[in-house]
Amino acid sequence: MEELLKLIQSDPALWEIVEQLKSPEEEPADFFLNVANMLSVELEDLHRTDLSDKLAALFGGLPEPAYKMGRLLLPVARDIWMMKSIPNHEAIKD
Repeated sequence: MEELLKLIQSDPALWEIVEQLKSPEEEPADFFLNVANMLSVELEDLHRTDLSDKLAALFGGLPEPAYKMGRLLLPVARDIWMMKSIPNHEAIKD
């Protein structure tokens, strides 16, 4: 998550995209965690669909720099999905 935040903070185009997508009171880290949680749900359905189709649907309407975020959000989403797959897992907080 730190790498993602650094990328966003160093790229004005990405920062503008994030500011447009997140709610005004939402912290960037919380926004990315929410997006990663959404992606984790999509990963659960991955066996029935193609990941590239999912990514195109999620990021396709956004400017091309947004794809940089996808590359960094996918590992977070994967980790959330893996934790949810473990019986008796604790809720992921960060």
